[in-house]
Amino acid sequence: MAGFVILLGASMSVLYVDSVLVRALFGIPLLIFLPGYALLLVLFPHKYTDTRVSRSSALTVNRNGPGVTFVERVVLAFGISLALIPLLGIFILSVFSQPSTITIVGIFAAVIGAGLFIGEYRRQRLTKTEQYTIPFRSWYTSFAESVSNQNDSNRVLTVALAFVVVLSVVGLGFALTVPNYGESYSSLSLVTQQSDGEFVAAGYPETLSSGETTEIYASVTNYEREQTRYTLVVQLQRVETSSGSVSVVEYEELARVSQDVAPGESWTVSPELTPEMTGSELRLVYLLYKGDAPADAGTDSAYRSTYIWVNN
Repeated sequence: MAGFVILLGASMSVLYVDSVLVRALFGIPLLIFLPGYALLLVLFPHKYTDTRVSRSSALTVNRNGPGVTFVERVVLAFGISLALIPLLGIFILSVFSQPSTITIVGIFAAVIGAGLFIGEYRRQRLTKTEQYTIPFRSWYTSFAESVSNQNDSNRVLTVALAFVVVLSVVGLGFALTVPNYGESYSSLSLVTQQSDGEFVAAGYPETLSSGETTEIYASVTNYEREQTRYTLVVQLQRVETSSGSVSVVEYEELARVSQDVAPGESWTVSPELTPEMTGSELRLVYLLYKGDAPADAGTDSAYRSTYIWVNN
């Protein structure tokens, strides 16, 4: 039950809570503990039992039943989880070309939930004495006794070691669950669609006739780490080139569209264009703005811009 509660809280926090601290708090068990713990529950639903015979020279342990100790289960849960992360990552990327956060969290949650459910089913089929349980009381008692029976210096070292272990686990989980973002930006590119539906940055038309639908698509990708509203303005410009500089003689606005784009998502659009300007040395210019675009949009004020040369 605790595993399901943590799983639900981790999934919801990663998807809907915009807080680094909360995401790290719940994302740590979601990534580096629960996957391995669920798999171990499936494989070892039994309680570990042993007989320890103390001798003068060594401590001999004879295993009388199946299962793993609580400490072994915790350690293996972290190790197996770290081993499962790249495997699940490869699976996700092989099935989804551009997986969203919901897809990634959903697959991790589905794997963990299935493991917890199957493991609990196997555990319930055992007798009460055979079932694995989390030994909270005995674990606390053993730790308290080990601390109380030591001298002051060893007691301090034990507590410090436990703190370092916990801090290391939290640091590792924080590094895995909170990505080290670089510069935030948005990208704009012009693409065309092939017969198989794939978009490529090639095959641009050389002419732009009035009344014909263009096959040019503008692709905007949001790397701003937050939902952003974009406005795309399409202009047909007549330009003059003099001494290596290009100046706009006249232009007409062909389209203006807006869209809210989630972080990490792309927006691909092909506005309907009906040009009236004719001639050669024309530029079909795409201007991208964050938010609303001004009435006199241009390359100087645009956040991103790109163009192709056309004849009309």
